[in-house]
Amino acid sequence: MRSLLLASLVATTSLPALAQTAETGLTFGGKVELEYLDADTTHLWAFDGDLSASWRSGGLLGFDAALDTTYLEDGSELTNVWAALVLSTDIGEFAVGAPRPVVDRFNVMPDFSSSSVLDLDIGILTSNYTALASGFDNGMTPGLTYVGTSGNLTYGGGYHQISDEFESIDVIEGAMTYAAAGTTYFINGEFVDGSDGSYTLMRIGALHDADRFDIGAALSQLRIPDTRHTLRLYGSVDVIDSLSITGDVLMVEDSFDLYSLSARYEMANGIFVEGGGIKIQDGPEIYDIGVGFKF
Repeated sequence: MRSLLLASLVATTSLPALAQTAETGLTFGGKVELEYLDADTTHLWAFDGDLSASWRSGGLLGFDAALDTTYLEDGSELTNVWAALVLSTDIGEFAVGAPRPVVDRFNVMPDFSSSSVLDLDIGILTSNYTALASGFDNGMTPGLTYVGTSGNLTYGGGYHQISDEFESIDVIEGAMTYAAAGTTYFINGEFVDGSDGSYTLMRIGALHDADRFDIGAALSQLRIPDTRHTLRLYGSVDVIDSLSITGDVLMVEDSFDLYSLSARYEMANGIFVEGGGIKIQDGPEIYDIGVGFKF
């Protein structure tokens, strides 16, 4: 199995969460962004596009779909295609086909930095394995997911099979969130079974969304097969309604720490500009700037 740790500073793809909706009818969402990354001796342009659609009939049947793709100027490309038939029942929604993993859909913590390229490179430490690895399967990732709700509690689980020319990987996942008084608590986990062993990832944390600031923390355990813990501390403040400043720290046990500082300016028409810098402990500094459109 590919190493689950950092392989390079230019691993790419983008996997934004597909929003859930109880509305009847067809809804769309997405963004496109052009990004420039300066990583010591590496300088590159990247284009990131994320499109999603969700349809609910108001009855039993529905449909979710998404296309996530990233291109690098060196010709590298990774694309994820999600498409699943959704069955709405009294006990929750079942998605069959190539559904987005629930761990990805229930992701509470924001991206670590303003660089989508770097975020995916460290995604195994800050986000999830299933959605990241599915970018290498050259197509859709078959699976089955379930999502249910009970008051402020949302929970779900799923199975996915990730296959490429080298091997087949089975993933069992589960996730749960609880929202109250502006704070969302979460816990999730993934069990990965591949040709060279089994791997386990667990995460727990909370994010508080106040009027003009957000703060959050997450603790994760990655067993591959040695156990490694990470602690993430996050904070963001709205300087004005359209401008936010974000700071982030990721501490990795027996390894490096990462520090991120970024800013984002959003216009009323959906256009945004963002950029920032990342410092790797005893390593290089990385800078990025991007412009995009969100709809």
